[in-house]
Amino acid sequence: MEHNISPMQSSIDRLRPVRFGVVGVANTALGYTVILLGLAAGLGDVASNALGYAAGLALSYALNSRWTFRRNGSAKSLAVLKYFLTFIVAYSANLAIILYARTNGQGENPAVHLVAIGIYTALFYLGSATFVFGSGMPTARRYWPEGLVVISLFVSWALMLRMPLSHDVIWQMWIARQLIGGAKLYVDVLELNPPLWFWMAVPVEDIAQILGVSTGAAVVTAVMTFIALALTAMAAMIPDETASRKAVLLSAAAVSMLLIPLADFAQREHLALIGALPYTILIARRANGVAVSPRLAVAVGALAAAGFALKHYFLLAPLLMELWLIFRLWRTWRPFRPETVVLAAAAAVYGVALLVFAPAYLRTIVPMLQTAYDGYNSRFLVQIFTPYVVIWVYAAIVFARYRKQLSSESIAAGLAAVGFVLAYFVQQKGFRYHAIPATGLVFFGLCAMLELRERTAAAAIRRAVIVAVGSMPVLLAAYVGPYRNLNQEPILALLHDAKPGSPVLMLTANPSNIWPMIEDRGFVWPSRHFAFWMTIAMAKQLKATGHLSPALQVLADEVRTQTVDDLMCNPPDMIVVDDLSRSKAGAFDLVDFFSKNEDFRQIFSHYDRRQVSENFTAYAKREGWQPEKKPHVCRRVF
Repeated sequence: MEHNISPMQSSIDRLRPVRFGVVGVANTALGYTVILLGLAAGLGDVASNALGYAAGLALSYALNSRWTFRRNGSAKSLAVLKYFLTFIVAYSANLAIILYARTNGQGENPAVHLVAIGIYTALFYLGSATFVFGSGMPTARRYWPEGLVVISLFVSWALMLRMPLSHDVIWQMWIARQLIGGAKLYVDVLELNPPLWFWMAVPVEDIAQILGVSTGAAVVTAVMTFIALALTAMAAMIPDETASRKAVLLSAAAVSMLLIPLADFAQREHLALIGALPYTILIARRANGVAVSPRLAVAVGALAAAGFALKHYFLLAPLLMELWLIFRLWRTWRPFRPETVVLAAAAAVYGVALLVFAPAYLRTIVPMLQTAYDGYNSRFLVQIFTPYVVIWVYAAIVFARYRKQLSSESIAAGLAAVGFVLAYFVQQKGFRYHAIPATGLVFFGLCAMLELRERTAAAAIRRAVIVAVGSMPVLLAAYVGPYRNLNQEPILALLHDAKPGSPVLMLTANPSNIWPMIEDRGFVWPSRHFAFWMTIAMAKQLKATGHLSPALQVLADEVRTQTVDDLMCNPPDMIVVDDLSRSKAGAFDLVDFFSKNEDFRQIFSHYDRRQVSENFTAYAKREGWQPEKKPHVCRRVF
């Protein structure tokens, strides 16, 4: 039987989420106030939480039952019981976060409690609207994929909070700390990459210092926030899809952004993948002629710009998607859309910012890269023989075999993946993290091909093939696991006697030989270089010709002089020397290389050989020796 809904009732239904939000604000304000009072009174974190939520529970039930849902009658006692059970579930999630933070020494940090309150409120809303008062069941059935993803994000965030981060990410945050302390990028710190990644890190490190949380936790939280924004944008663009279809797309995107990049979490390629995924959905909607609100398109364009701008190679991905869109729409294609305007504006702003705030990148770093960075290049066969390339090949076969069943989302993701594959090979390094965006987009594109409603035998075979190939990157990511540094044990053995806060230097071409151990043990890194990467090209040329080219000779002299200045300002207690036997150049005597500078030879003469571990040798500074410092030249290392 049909029921007519009056305009007044329809208005009430639309205002119900607003009323629940108002109650949530009141509940949050009261609960948080009581928690702060409890902490100030010395009750401790658990007791303060219990007291705060007890007060909030009574207020929220009274307001929600009588005002938000307008429920009265004989079922009131049952509603109270359901409300209490919903509270237990939501509060358990909240308490789990508090206790987890407590094990990390952050249990009484007010910011932790504020985050936990947000999780509690979200879960309580879903439970109240569906389980307690029953008026939101149709909405819950429709939006359960979003709820599942939200819960998964919070659980993942809690599990990843103490996850080890790669040496590159730790160096990024080290640079952010130096910038906050007043250092000039590409002057006081000589870094190869363009400045955007480091500018992004400054507010993250700043917030970490203000809140008193670890840098790693701040990075994980920042990236998880970026992922949450990307998933929110994706969900907002597909409201017309069935719940099962939304579940496939959102879950695939979540796995792409959370699990596949696990070993290189927060790398530039990881951020590019996060920004690219919503953009593929937007391009797919454009290709299908589905309207997307200008504000949402602007937001998606901004997310994409943050990722694509990290490396100029990444522009190949949106370019290929745009070419497909032109082919698909032809005469109805429009170049000036909210997302393309945002991308163009972001590129222009970034270009101006680079010239104004980091001109030394073009003046100092680019010539260095042109002179010596090709020493890091890998042979083409090395770039090909990786498990990631195997995954791409299998995925390409699946895309080609079932090309008639490709959805617009699969095509857009596949083309973006091709763009990132090209970027992988153009960089000529074969680094694992360079494969992240292509692999993540390939996985998402495969999942977007899944059609769950078709019941034919051919469809079942197609699904089995897609699942088999799609599981490859997931299994590989699970096998590799979070970041691990295989050099950690021998290096820490060499630095056993070094105290936190003391300067430690390694003469090496590979930063992973000493990072992130420098940060993990609280040592001071005295060099303006991440590692002496340029010595690979120099070693290769010396072995091939016996002498350096004029450009490499100039660079070698500059690096030696810079290193002497750094050692004079912050003489290391320990210097570890890598014999480079595991490098692309083969064994090379770095001490001899730097000793071509007389001042370095004098400095190093005050260090005694102490210990050898694998291909590393440790030298300790003689007790009582200090070089004559030049205060006007030196800067403080934070």
